[in-house]
Amino acid sequence: MRDLRRGEIWKTLARNWGIVLIGVMLVTMTTVSFYLITAYTPTFGTAVLHLSSLDSFVATLAVGASNLLWLPLMGAWSDRIGRRPLLIGCTVLMLLTAYPVLVWLTHAPSLGALLATELWLSFLYASYNGAMVVALTEIMPPQVRTTGFALAYSLATSLFGGFTPVICHYLIQRTGNPAVPGLWLSFAALCGLTAALLLGGRRMNALPAAAH
Repeated sequence: MRDLRRGEIWKTLARNWGIVLIGVMLVTMTTVSFYLITAYTPTFGTAVLHLSSLDSFVATLAVGASNLLWLPLMGAWSDRIGRRPLLIGCTVLMLLTAYPVLVWLTHAPSLGALLATELWLSFLYASYNGAMVVALTEIMPPQVRTTGFALAYSLATSLFGGFTPVICHYLIQRTGNPAVPGLWLSFAALCGLTAALLLGGRRMNALPAAAH
């Protein structure tokens, strides 16, 4: 019986492969942003910007506090205005600013510039993610909601986000451009924007309201 149920789940996911693909693109923006502003910051700060380890630690700590602040606030705002406006707005802003702010930072590196850059990217990441997590849940068919969510998130993390530190290091070494991680982040934002626009033709399976 368990094997039969498992087979039904995978058949349902196969029939809804387009939704899973949209989910992967949605999560790509989240996971690339997260790994860039957290896992890669210490290496970027010391090896590329030649700042102290303490400066990189302070920036990473500030990013964590920023994420803690903005994630619930923007998630609540997405309940009011809808998911797509935040998803589209944040990805457009990321596309427009990710590379320019990295260019600005690498031309005049300092703790203040690193903090300003990281906090801006953190705001966009957290604002996007506050809406994205719920949107990803809502677009999945109810009968495979958990499996579909997990599959999309795992694929995006394993294919894109988890390799962000390695990809950024490789791109810098190949191009000699210390700001090139901004282009990788722009690619992730383009994935998120494309997915958000595709959601326009999809019905969101809203979660049931909690009982009062």
